[in-house]
Amino acid sequence: MNVTLHGAPARFEGGLREVGRGVFVWLQPDGGWGEVNAGLVVGEGASTLIDTLWDQPRAREMLSAMAPHTVVAPIELVINTHSDGDHWWGNAEVPDDAAILTSAASLETMHEEAPPAGLARLRKLAGTVRHAPGAAGAMGRYVSDMLAPFDFDGVRLRHPDRTFKGERTEQVGGRELRLTEVGPAHTAGDLVIHVPDAGVVFGADILFFGVTPAMWAGPLANWLRALDLLLSLDADVYVPGHGDVGGRAEVEALRDYWRWLDAGVRTHHAAGRSAMETARTLIREPQFARYRDWICPERIVMSVTAVHRELSGKGPIPSSPPARARLFAQIAAIKREIER
Repeated sequence: MNVTLHGAPARFEGGLREVGRGVFVWLQPDGGWGEVNAGLVVGEGASTLIDTLWDQPRAREMLSAMAPHTVVAPIELVINTHSDGDHWWGNAEVPDDAAILTSAASLETMHEEAPPAGLARLRKLAGTVRHAPGAAGAMGRYVSDMLAPFDFDGVRLRHPDRTFKGERTEQVGGRELRLTEVGPAHTAGDLVIHVPDAGVVFGADILFFGVTPAMWAGPLANWLRALDLLLSLDADVYVPGHGDVGGRAEVEALRDYWRWLDAGVRTHHAAGRSAMETARTLIREPQFARYRDWICPERIVMSVTAVHRELSGKGPIPSSPPARARLFAQIAAIKREIER
């Protein structure tokens, strides 16, 4: 992949990459909206697939690239790391006899979130207003461009059939996978996966490398604890949900971002400023220069909003279409301000 799904020049090479003995990553540069990573852990006669992307054409492309490995070690287990559709809406493409596992909290949220048809309608609505003046047009352009590469009309949902809470160890093809539920953080039921015999961690959307993180649920304290947990593991390779494969330095950079954002939101919340006012102030701070070139820097609005709501005792960002439309209008506005 020399370009991203959205047509921009790629910052890193996509496709299938081996990152440890029998451990592969499917990379979708550059890690922006819907450009997620997935994994394959190949054992003796059986494999584990980690996440299945946002639509079935993308899932088929990935599984075709993995076929030289899965033909001799068929996929026996699929792990969905959390409830965001870009990590599990491709489930229908995996073998019918493969078990699909996620956290109990993620499965509950999967049933609550808007279905693929809802995103298809949102994309259509955004397209109708993209040429409108002002904030409505900016939101329409942002959302329609974000969703353009994906075939939501063709998605057939297949939900996980197994769940767990807390910690769980799976043995597939003689390979041990240690699963730990670390949510609520990015979403309600985030989980991470450690493959100890390869020194590899799949951090899913607890990890964004060179990409601005997006927090729907929180609290941020849980996310920071999850990063500390990942750094405590015996691992050299960390696979993010979005962005290129990295190591401890990339995990620490993400932790630095969260600590900076958390301190800023707390200061401005105490001064009575709104989430949008806080985001506008933070992007003008000198410290923001370190993060300006991360993919989708405008997503700072999401995380500021999530932390601001937490401090106000309001709970996670609502998932209703009107609430999401308002949020994306703010994201589009901040994007314009960053690019000035």
